[in-house]
Amino acid sequence: MTPLKKVAIFLMMIGIEKGQSILALMDNSEIKAVVPEIRNLKEVSPEIQKSIWAELKELGYEDRVNPAEALTIIRFLFNGRKIENTLKSADLNE
Repeated sequence: MTPLKKVAIFLMMIGIEKGQSILALMDNSEIKAVVPEIRNLKEVSPEIQKSIWAELKELGYEDRVNPAEALTIIRFLFNGRKIENTLKSADLNE
């Protein structure tokens, strides 16, 4: 599963209010990558949700972190860089 899809699932899992507060801190290119991925989400199995939750917890996510800290933790899925559509990046590098 791509990091981008993990971000989309995670933002949906934490709920609209928390998800929107994190999205509000992203730059336009990050939003353009994440929002379509959220829109394309279908039903996500509890096993996948549990796996993503565990991965983000390993990276340092806790319920009490503020949105800026949460965004930093989410960016760890992209090696600390801004969120991007890895498929588009791969296409550009070919």
